[in-house]
Amino acid sequence: MSVTLTWQGPIGPGLFPADPLIFDQLCEAGVYLRIKTYAGNRIVAYAGQSVALLARFDQHLSAMLALAAPLRDSSGAVVYHGDAGERLSAYGNLPGMAALAAADAGRVRFFYALCDDYFHTEHLNLAEGLLQRRITERLSDIENAVAAPGRLPEDVPDRWENDFSGLDAGGRDILATLLGASPMTLS
Repeated sequence: MSVTLTWQGPIGPGLFPADPLIFDQLCEAGVYLRIKTYAGNRIVAYAGQSVALLARFDQHLSAMLALAAPLRDSSGAVVYHGDAGERLSAYGNLPGMAALAAADAGRVRFFYALCDDYFHTEHLNLAEGLLQRRITERLSDIENAVAAPGRLPEDVPDRWENDFSGLDAGGRDILATLLGASPMTLS
């Protein structure tokens, strides 16, 4: 069985939709890619899944702005790890750290594919693992290349296609670079 992930986006700072229908869609389940672009077109990716995409996007941005997540400088180098000790120290330079957090959060773009009649919520872990594996094969800068599906549900799709046709040219280029044109498979 084959499934197609129909990619949409980007969503991010300055790009959240005003259209209530798109906003409602963001409250649904799906997989997503969090992309940050740095100097020299360096891309850092994160592949995830959620039963409520908008809530998960909010968590990513809130953690960055709250100094509770790693932050990178303009070249993409991690300059702040977000652990408890480092966080307390960061409060001594709050204006500088707030500027770093705002700059890094401002780079975030989310691309997402919603669950549908063939891509079900019980496939979220599998789809996330396939995306992580694919990106790891093509890019060294993935922030969460650790997840893998545990027990697979029955009748799991074995072929996962990516449809980038709904994206603008820049989005298509980024996702094609990260995910390629060939289907993702379980083998």
